[in-house]
Amino acid sequence: MTERRPIIDLAAYLDTLPASERRALRAVGELLVGVTDQGPPEEDATKFTLRCLGVEQMIATATEQQVLAPVARLTAALALAELINEYAGAVDVGPGEYTAPPAWTQTQVGDNIFHHPAVLRAGFPAGTLIADAPCVVAIRTEDNGMSPPQLTVFVPRADQDGARAVLDRLLIRAAELNPYRGRVTRAAHDRGLQLTVIDLPTTLTRHTVVVSDEVWREIDLGLTAVRDRHELLNAHGLGARRGVLLVGPPGTGKSAVSAVIAAEVVGEFTVIYVEARAGEHLLTAVVEEAQRLGGPVLLVLEDVDLWVCDRARHSGGGLSELLQAMDIQPDARILTLASTNDAGTLDRAAIRTGRFDSIVEVGYPDRAAAVQILDALLAGIPGSDGVDSGAVAAALPEQTSGSDLREIVRRAVLAVPAGEPLSSAALLAEVGSGRYRAQLGVAGAYL
Repeated sequence: MTERRPIIDLAAYLDTLPASERRALRAVGELLVGVTDQGPPEEDATKFTLRCLGVEQMIATATEQQVLAPVARLTAALALAELINEYAGAVDVGPGEYTAPPAWTQTQVGDNIFHHPAVLRAGFPAGTLIADAPCVVAIRTEDNGMSPPQLTVFVPRADQDGARAVLDRLLIRAAELNPYRGRVTRAAHDRGLQLTVIDLPTTLTRHTVVVSDEVWREIDLGLTAVRDRHELLNAHGLGARRGVLLVGPPGTGKSAVSAVIAAEVVGEFTVIYVEARAGEHLLTAVVEEAQRLGGPVLLVLEDVDLWVCDRARHSGGGLSELLQAMDIQPDARILTLASTNDAGTLDRAAIRTGRFDSIVEVGYPDRAAAVQILDALLAGIPGSDGVDSGAVAAALPEQTSGSDLREIVRRAVLAVPAGEPLSSAALLAEVGSGRYRAQLGVAGAYL
């Protein structure tokens, strides 16, 4: 048996050891010193919950929880922030996870900035949220990689009903606090669904966007269904949900029509423009958020042919996502206004009745419509009173779009010397040049 001898000279002893052992012993020593210098361990999330509930083990608790959809991550946090402020004198705010301190953050929606919890637990004593029992509300608005963002209510085991009531209260209030309701938003795919408040053009109206009356008539039917007649339609099993597909070549006014309708209904409606990537991968999530809003929603899907293809000719794309998303509850107060340059590229399943109730052509303007568009574009420009819009329209080649007409007017305004009025000759010169259509010529093309 090896005799143990006391270490009299620590430095001399360490010198006798290999370098690796010396480093290991030094690390252990520093760790022990650090431990002895520390105070009592911090209260972690579990201990905080047990203390607030007055129980000794988590097995003595009951929970109700809700996974938070993208928008609910904000709205549920706003609802919880309200309760924390309301019971500021009684509530105990602790760590959301492990021993990390409670964290608050800010979210900007349009011009408004909201301060709300990011991850924390809030302990409410008996008599606040539940008459005879305490509860703890936990929220996490970020995905931690192990579980999704969620809202959880903890109570003593015997008070399950109280936990359910608290969770319902929070979710109802969250829906009421939705800052996107009545706004114009853009749905994008950025590590999941992201909604952003956007501005709309303010100059476009039904008078300045010249399309056939049929276009406005079909859209108005959809607006009437989800805004005014939804209760009647749903009571008789007819369904209020509507879908209108605008079909026509580029530049004929499909996007302008959507902008006009959005500007008319925003406030009463929530307007959601869906980007192509979000439509291809997250359209179902967008529709689910639209349904949660409760009021009427205008869903705008521009250029769906970019991401929805005929499965007989192309694989992949967002066809399955579109089919799933459009098979929403028939009583949903959602008008989908979609557009495509070529309906022939879309799968027949995507455009059947029940998904799109009406398919309307937005074609090239005829001569009379071209005169209307020119008059609207020329209004207020110096010299426009002397322009013969009919003569300019008569000189246009076939398949001249509204976008082409806009560019003709722009080029003519730029070509006129400063201080001189616009003239019919200037407009006719631009028509004759053909330069208003951006295209490569055959001669001189790059090799």
